[in-house]
Amino acid sequence: MFRDCFSSSRRDHKRSVFLAGLVAATLSSAPAFADVTDELLEQLRAKGVLTKGEFHKLKARHAAEVQQKEQQKYAAPPGRKVVTKEGVIVVPDDRYVTRLDKGIGVRIGEVDVKLSGDLSFFATNGFKTQGDAVVAGGIAGAASGSHVNNASSIQAGLLPSALVVSLATHQMGYDLGFTLGLYTSGTNTHPGTFNANDAGSAVALGTPGIDLRQVFGTIGTPDFGTVKIGRDLGLFGADAILFDQTLLGSGSLLATASPHNTTFGRIGVGYVYADWIPQVTYISPEFYGFTFSIGAFSPYQQFNSTGLSGTMTAHDQPGFQARLKYVGQLTPDLKLTAWVDGLTQQHRTEVGDAVFLTPGTNIRTSAVDGGLKFDLGALSLVGYGYYGSGLGTTGLYYDGISIDGQKRNSSGFYGQAAYTFDGRFTVGGSYGASYLDANWIDYQPGFGNGTLVHSNSSWIGFGRYKLTDWVNIQGEYIHTISRNALGGSLSSDAFVIGTTFFF
Repeated sequence: MFRDCFSSSRRDHKRSVFLAGLVAATLSSAPAFADVTDELLEQLRAKGVLTKGEFHKLKARHAAEVQQKEQQKYAAPPGRKVVTKEGVIVVPDDRYVTRLDKGIGVRIGEVDVKLSGDLSFFATNGFKTQGDAVVAGGIAGAASGSHVNNASSIQAGLLPSALVVSLATHQMGYDLGFTLGLYTSGTNTHPGTFNANDAGSAVALGTPGIDLRQVFGTIGTPDFGTVKIGRDLGLFGADAILFDQTLLGSGSLLATASPHNTTFGRIGVGYVYADWIPQVTYISPEFYGFTFSIGAFSPYQQFNSTGLSGTMTAHDQPGFQARLKYVGQLTPDLKLTAWVDGLTQQHRTEVGDAVFLTPGTNIRTSAVDGGLKFDLGALSLVGYGYYGSGLGTTGLYYDGISIDGQKRNSSGFYGQAAYTFDGRFTVGGSYGASYLDANWIDYQPGFGNGTLVHSNSSWIGFGRYKLTDWVNIQGEYIHTISRNALGGSLSSDAFVIGTTFFF
């Protein structure tokens, strides 16, 4: 009888082991439906098929497999290995967030999101204008705007303060990018023709404006190059302003008593402002240090900024700009940057334009510029020049034609030197001038009598201290001279000190 009981016990045990194995096999091969599987295990335990130990072992195994299947829903290579309490799992890139290796930003999946920008504020003092000549378009008189009073303000420098958001990713073999830049002077605005760049309003309860000058996307590959679509800095004159040391300071002041969005820097006293223009531009890959860019740009009109010029407001085709640039390390201590730009645009006369031309008449403006920048250890040298026909002065196509519709020639240049001590303290100076040649009608009574600006020039000395990787403190002294077509002149002096934060 003992033998029979023993045999029966062995048969029951074999049966329970067999059923437990069957359940385990079912769990490992069948889809994991937690409610049905858990109920089956409970019934097998209640009927004595599974021992307590077998039950808990299978429950734990089932729970682990359920969790693994959930994780596998989100695990699809390529991805990133993540350590969890349950072990190492693979998470797809589009569900993973890390910080960028450089700058402020994060990588969300396969997209880099980056923030950059600056804070620009300077204490400026423009001394009263010297001289009694009339210079239409003269920059010297803009320092204080007065012959009897100095003018003081806390304002942006040549750069306004900014917050720039950039996205970058790679899709289907293409490198894609998007940039949005928001800029502000921080001082009160008084919107007019020039929007955020109009004269400010030094009156209580005013507010600053937003200069949304930058919004563009890029599409490219390493072999093909890059296409830029949107609003960004133009090609002509861009390097002239980017290498200008007053970009971190102020340069010649503009309406200090009621500050504009920015100061002049060397705009109009060495180069014509490149401006931020809607465009479609192609940038080539780098080839032995050379890159080439060419673009179609939204056309701008011939503008009468002095009251002594003609206007042409129609345009039936885009403007075009191009650049050839070289950047090379000639020796371990000597870096050379060289560039040449070209610009052309057709302008047409519309009914009602203030110009002695038949509506529909067209003219074509053109210009070239070029420059060299040498970086020799701690010494930096820049030389730049431009020449244009119908280009105008200070701004693109500002006073580019006389009232009879004839193109005016214009030119300009600047030279700059700077030396940095111990990587922190930089001192330097620059001289530059912009010229506008009057036409015969500009000397006639009733058409200016020779008062149109012929030249704006300035001497600038500066010192800059790099307090931290973010913070620069810069002081400048600026002497600006403006002369009209007859030789009459105005002069002004200004002193500025302030800071730019770059991040």
